[in-house]
Amino acid sequence: MASKRSVGSAFQAIASSLCELGITTEAKKKDDDTSQKEQRFNNHVQEFFQNVWQAQPAIFRSCQDASLDKDCPLFKAVNMNWNDVAQMLHHCRDSSSHAPLFFQNGNPITDPTTTYANNPHAAYLDGCSIIVNHADFHHPIIANLCSSLQQTFPHVYANTYLSPPDSHAVNAHADDRDVLVVQLLGSKTWKVYRKVPIQYPFENEQVGKNGLDVDPSVFAGGLCFDDKEITLSAGDVLYMPRGFVHEASTHTHKATISTTNESIEPSFHITLALATHDWCMASILSDTIRKTLIDNPEFRKALPIGPCSEYGGSRCEADGFLKQQLDGALSLIKANVTSELLHEQLTNKYAMHNSRADELRQNINNRKRPRQDQREDDCVGYHAACRLTLNSLVRASSTEERNSVVLEEGRLRGLTVREETMQSLMTIIGLMKEELSLQIRVGDLRNITTADESICSNPLVCDFTLLSFARCCVELGAMAVVT
Repeated sequence: MASKRSVGSAFQAIASSLCELGITTEAKKKDDDTSQKEQRFNNHVQEFFQNVWQAQPAIFRSCQDASLDKDCPLFKAVNMNWNDVAQMLHHCRDSSSHAPLFFQNGNPITDPTTTYANNPHAAYLDGCSIIVNHADFHHPIIANLCSSLQQTFPHVYANTYLSPPDSHAVNAHADDRDVLVVQLLGSKTWKVYRKVPIQYPFENEQVGKNGLDVDPSVFAGGLCFDDKEITLSAGDVLYMPRGFVHEASTHTHKATISTTNESIEPSFHITLALATHDWCMASILSDTIRKTLIDNPEFRKALPIGPCSEYGGSRCEADGFLKQQLDGALSLIKANVTSELLHEQLTNKYAMHNSRADELRQNINNRKRPRQDQREDDCVGYHAACRLTLNSLVRASSTEERNSVVLEEGRLRGLTVREETMQSLMTIIGLMKEELSLQIRVGDLRNITTADESICSNPLVCDFTLLSFARCCVELGAMAVVT
């Protein structure tokens, strides 16, 4: 048997952080003695699997501070910025298998092509939350984080959630997998309900999804973490076993929005999925038994049970045949299905998933091919927009540049923007058109003028709003990149 690997640095950093348990109140103190840190890592990982794993939610605070190594994949993930988020969204935008999903306060956008031309930045400006499934296939930092966690867990994949202020992506629900929620940018408020409606659910048992309602008794049963909502800030990690009903939002009090002059960041977090429903005895045993039986042609035949006696004989005859078949199947299973075989099947399953994931996580940037109608030196259009960062310089486009952008058939040149930011963003583009010589950094668009306080004083016009607006304007030809 292969020797066990050491726990990956990413989970060591998580497990050694200050911990708040969801069901019982307990805190873990940090030990500043560097010489004892490695031992503390091992102890805390052991405590996690003994007292938390599959039993109760837990929060690990400021996990990046617990890393001794700045090259730790968790430390690097927590230090992602809005340019990294934009890069990931661009990479997955035209993906045939993992295109971004758009939700507006719990409701899915069913036709994102017509509504937003599949542009996540356009959807974000309209108040949508953006979900990217298997984000580890679209950004190397997230890929490395999953790979590090696979030194602790059998297999890990990542979904990301970007939510604008005063919104929520999906309604209260439970999942069929354990998750580690890593808050990277902004903050988010969570409700984790104490009552678990279905213990260790499978895919078809996820309440709050696919028409399966959450029983009202779950909401009446109170919350974990001393019956309180919890807020995750950058670097915080929430562990949640499968089956716990939860919901999250970035809802901001209207009074706060109207009085603050500081921009309010959206929330961006990674949900690291641990597919525990696929790792349990019920799953692996049923898979192994099925494979064992179908390898024998005798158990592939249709059973003689039908609507008429000619099909299979009398009920007594059918029952006798069934008993004979059952006895034979049980003997075959008893002779062939062993604990060693189950162990082998499960480790083979892990290896298959990890091999496929590793292949897709490698050379991420090489898998994104530019559109054929774009050139590297373009200052307007799709290709120019995808290069844009908060540090890029932009200007108003010329009539010739604007007319050079050819849109897909049926696509409108305008944008749909949420009401709270529409006036501020329209003011920005209007002022740029008035002053054609102006060249300004994307991150400074909020301060384009002090004369119009509708921009400077609007806290919802944050860095990512500006970056999304600039990318959309460049793609549509209203702004140009200064090359």
